[in-house]
Amino acid sequence: MKRITALLLATLISLSAMAQQPYKVYCSVWGNNAAGNPMGYAYIDYGQQDMARNYLVDSNGKGIYFNSAIGVLNHLSKYGWQLEAAYDTQIARLSDSTKYDTRQVLFLSKMVTSDEEITEGIYTKNMHKNR
Repeated sequence: MKRITALLLATLISLSAMAQQPYKVYCSVWGNNAAGNPMGYAYIDYGQQDMARNYLVDSNGKGIYFNSAIGVLNHLSKYGWQLEAAYDTQIARLSDSTKYDTRQVLFLSKMVTSDEEITEGIYTKNMHKNR
């Protein structure tokens, strides 16, 4: 009887250990800034379906204004996100397609044990609207 109990216990422990394996997830973040201006609002893509109004807001739904990309990194690092890479890209201006603004894009990652942890501490305008 002791052997059966020990075997059952070992099986349950191994199953729970397999279910809790951490894995890495990624997101990208960019601002609506023009070169030389503050970052502004930070938009985030973590693989969600609805990308509309996906800028970061506080728990009350008010947009968070960032002075720089470092401000965004500091904010997201509180929730376990770490910088993987950053690059600048040029976006054509709507008013004059011959002129471009530079936009900084950040790639971040964090370790999670479930998909629910991806958005832990992160609110977007779209998420707040759907609450």
